[in-house]
Amino acid sequence: MLTSIELKSTYGIEVGRATYLTEDTVPFEQHKDVYQLLWLQKGKVTVTLTTNKKEIKEGDCLFLGKNELFRLTASESYTLYYVQFTDNFYCRTELDSHFLSKCFFFDNTNAINSITLKPEHEVFVQCYFTTLLKLKSKEYSDVHYMLAHNIIERVLLYIMAGHIEKFVSFNKEKLTPLQIQHTVKFNELIKNNIRKERNVHFYAEQMNISIAKLTEVCKEVFGTTPKKIIASAVVNEIKLLLKHTPMTIKEVAFELNFEDVSNFIRFFIKATGLSPKEYRELL
Repeated sequence: MLTSIELKSTYGIEVGRATYLTEDTVPFEQHKDVYQLLWLQKGKVTVTLTTNKKEIKEGDCLFLGKNELFRLTASESYTLYYVQFTDNFYCRTELDSHFLSKCFFFDNTNAINSITLKPEHEVFVQCYFTTLLKLKSKEYSDVHYMLAHNIIERVLLYIMAGHIEKFVSFNKEKLTPLQIQHTVKFNELIKNNIRKERNVHFYAEQMNISIAKLTEVCKEVFGTTPKKIIASAVVNEIKLLLKHTPMTIKEVAFELNFEDVSNFIRFFIKATGLSPKEYRELL
């Protein structure tokens, strides 16, 4: 019998499987500042928050934001998978921070946010959770961290892209369906192309919108310009290569498509206050 779901990992992510939570008058409290994604594989569960109550059924995914008081009750056994993660775990870049802050399906103020997965989609979710559970049993490493981060990101993007109308209905004032589409597309393009492309024009062209429109969307959704978002992602890639590879400064510069090493060094210093060499020496 599980009486609480609490983040125990020191690395900012926890994943687990629950088979029964007893009827209890004490709410299940998130004692850490964590986001939670719950997937009910089997059975029925009632979730109660301060002002809202909802029954989730087999195949439903439930989203819980930071520090939300909630209670899960059930009259019979069920199988539920959960994953928790902190801001520090997820937010590797400025883009990650803005993206997570705009994931309004973690805001249950007006309604408890959940979706029902189609049977064909449950296969992918099961695979995600199985992989995360396997990672949990392994010794922590930077590679495992990056894999876990990418899985969580894939889940959020997958859900956001596949259930745009559903989530917009929770809070129409925050994001429009088109803004969400642009957000998801821009995020994916950056992840896939950041080592070779830093030009705003490239991303706008790939999205079939003007630079002015992309700038408008970024300011409305992320609160900053696409140029700054791209620069932040580039800095993060530089840090990853400096930390996790034996590549020389020159090799890192060329890997990220900087034709001139001195420009690469100036770019990094402007963003971090440190030269690439100084940053690597601090690791």
